[in-house]
Amino acid sequence: MKKVIGAAILLVLAVGVYLLGSQEGGRYITLRATFKMGGAVYRGYEVEEGVLVFKFERSGDFFTQAIETKEFTTREKLSPGKVIMEINTNGQIKRYEAKLIEEKGNVVIYEASEL
Repeated sequence: MKKVIGAAILLVLAVGVYLLGSQEGGRYITLRATFKMGGAVYRGYEVEEGVLVFKFERSGDFFTQAIETKEFTTREKLSPGKVIMEINTNGQIKRYEAKLIEEKGNVVIYEASEL
């Protein structure tokens, strides 16, 4: 009887450890975004059916014509199938697929450019 109870306790502990470990899956995702014009404001990110979308917005009539690169990182660990940079310029939305460029421990770095 004691062996059965001991085995049951070990089984419950093993399942608990497995479940906790599987919930911590994923990594922080960093997007290195290159813009062809200034004025892009970061609006956050969303996960849409397994796709991580970093959202940016530009509004106005005039934008500086300077190439700039900025980095943005998620606040939580994720495991997206794809990473996208979305830029909304005065209602015109363009999307650019990001490419995986580096993996460092808990961080995965992607790069996207509108050039």
